[in-house]
Amino acid sequence: MRKLWAATVMATAALTTAPRPVEACGGFFCGRQPVDQTAERILFATNQDGSVTMVTQIQYAGAAPDFAWVIPLAEVPAVDSLAVFPQLALTALDAATGPQFQWPDDPSCYPPVFEAGGGVDSPTAGGSDDGDVTVHIREEVGPYDVAVIESTDPAALIDWLRRNNFRVNDAMAPYIRIYTSEGMKFLALRLQPDAEVSDIQPFRFTLPSGSPSIPIRLTAIAAEPEMGITVLVLGDRRYGPANWPDVEIDDNQIVWSPYAWPMQTNWTALVARGVDEVGGRGFVTEMSGPTADIAEQVRNTMSSDEAQVAARDALLPLLESNATITRLYTRLSPEEMTVDPIFRRTDGPEVSNVRVLPRYVDGRDLCGDAPGAEPAAASPCDFAACGAGGLCRVVEVAGGAQPVAGCACVPGTTARTTFDPSGRPTVTCQDLRMSFLNPGDRALPDAPPLADPCATFDCGPHGECVPMNMTPTCRCSTGYVAVGAIAADGSRETTCVLPDEPVPASFYDRRVPNLPDSLPGGRPVDVPPPAVEATSGGCNAGSHAGSAGGLGGALIGLLLAVRRRRRS
Repeated sequence: MRKLWAATVMATAALTTAPRPVEACGGFFCGRQPVDQTAERILFATNQDGSVTMVTQIQYAGAAPDFAWVIPLAEVPAVDSLAVFPQLALTALDAATGPQFQWPDDPSCYPPVFEAGGGVDSPTAGGSDDGDVTVHIREEVGPYDVAVIESTDPAALIDWLRRNNFRVNDAMAPYIRIYTSEGMKFLALRLQPDAEVSDIQPFRFTLPSGSPSIPIRLTAIAAEPEMGITVLVLGDRRYGPANWPDVEIDDNQIVWSPYAWPMQTNWTALVARGVDEVGGRGFVTEMSGPTADIAEQVRNTMSSDEAQVAARDALLPLLESNATITRLYTRLSPEEMTVDPIFRRTDGPEVSNVRVLPRYVDGRDLCGDAPGAEPAAASPCDFAACGAGGLCRVVEVAGGAQPVAGCACVPGTTARTTFDPSGRPTVTCQDLRMSFLNPGDRALPDAPPLADPCATFDCGPHGECVPMNMTPTCRCSTGYVAVGAIAADGSRETTCVLPDEPVPASFYDRRVPNLPDSLPGGRPVDVPPPAVEATSGGCNAGSHAGSAGGLGGALIGLLLAVRRRRRS
């Protein structure tokens, strides 16, 4: 037996309250449901001959020459299957299958009214030898320079990648050794010299056989904390996780804020907490059902827009050749990416992606008592996910602004500002051991030593800056929480402040769990208790110089693999 691996970098939950006008833009590809553009997505489509087609989204922020993407494979993919895939098709399928929330079925609960607004080259297979490296494929596919290579010597393989301008960081070497020792091939992508970052598109290829899985250990290298991952599987029946729990979310705990469009819910935060409760490894089945209705919508898309026509033509054959689509979703931090999840056919009923919002949550009336009445205020912590090593506390903001969520972090973790699935700045506690690129390291052997990003970063008088993968983070003093913001220049800001409700002293008795010996870790970290009054010695808030890209293009941003499962 074999298993197909894939790692990608979730779709924001969509909302339906009342019918909305249909835009004249091709129906299915109108983008009527809000989608998180920073999400990681992977699509598997099983084929009648036993092969599996894989489409993976590639997300990257950095300079075009620095882009590199490497995928371990058990076999050489079908050379004529290598192709780019329209981002619009993947995004539209994401929106069509994502959670949709209906207003409470209560005549005294009135929704607010909102005004409508806005409006390949054919590759060929090779088989040449280049020293200790076998080059199976070397072709141009869309904007990509593509190679499929193999070697029993990981050092020779890394050297070949670097000599051919596929940028590979030293931090990736232990992971490449893991898969080289298992006899894997490697598919490598880089942008062609005349291509721009804006040319990056999802990549598609087909392998002779296998079952889907994600090499989550590889993803840990460059993952954001609480990273969302959506897996879409097209097959003859429902799919589910084989070696991870199938996490269920109680819809009666969905908190929602009606006076915003799109409506804000805490669905993704509930998923993050549910996964944390099962040890940091689990998937929620957000939807599973027949493909017929979706295929009919795609088939009936009538448009003169070339991009929509291309998306329709790419997506429709995959839908028509498979009877069922399953959507699985999780949120994970790097320290939780220790076991590779496998997906398999499973029994079970259909799962609707439509959920009815509850009116009452924990005794709070989220609608209000009468039309026009203010609903019970949702807490900022309802929508926050501080991670398994974090505790949320509300922080009042000066000047009458809305309160925000802050995160206290257990010893051994540090607060990092990132983005929640709706695109808002948020803070998550990240394991200090998962820093693979640090000040003084070299991104490449011939590159200069990396400067300390904390030299120009200020966590405030109650925190100290700690570099994590060349991104400044904050370790707060005991009793203080970290809040995040985005500066006018787009850089991330993190500040340690005093919350409204005290952080229990017992919280700091917790420790991060041990990492398995099989996982190549980052830097070793001593775990001192938080300082009572740590100081940063940095600059003022206006000079914060956060790095939004973390490891950036010097490392492999998204990794995908296909490996053989040993026979028992």
